[in-house]
Amino acid sequence: MKFIKDLLTSTKILSLPTNLYGEVVSVRENLSLDFDDAYQYSVGRYFNLSIVTMDKDFEVIKDLEILFL
Repeated sequence: MKFIKDLLTSTKILSLPTNLYGEVVSVRENLSLDFDDAYQYSVGRYFNLSIVTMDKDFEVIKDLEILFL
């Protein structure tokens, strides 16, 4: 239970504004990513974040920092 309390107080859930969902579709089509990868990419760009992943699909991304584990 302590782990959950610690996690919840230090974690922020981000979501893309709904008016930018069209960008997710464009990213999906232009970079040949599936929807969840395109969504993560779009959130990363919107909030100026890096993406940490093991997913090789992100290798096509050149304009956002992708950290591969």
